[in-house]
Amino acid sequence: MIEYLLLFFAIPLGFVLAGVTKDEKEIYAKTPYFPVLLWILASVSAICYIFNKQIAVTLTFILITTFIWNKY
Repeated sequence: MIEYLLLFFAIPLGFVLAGVTKDEKEIYAKTPYFPVLLWILASVSAICYIFNKQIAVTLTFILITTFIWNKY
């Protein structure tokens, strides 16, 4: 249950990472790095949910953080 509560920390972490790397945004925004990574994380997270929920929750945390980081 606690691992699902930790997923809520992914959103503030994404905002913090976006603020910290604001200067580097022009570097990583040019290449399609984040969209490809988001699709890979979503697919692997869905597949891992069948086998191991702890790995799936960890990948979902990374997915949410990366999504928020990419948007802001």
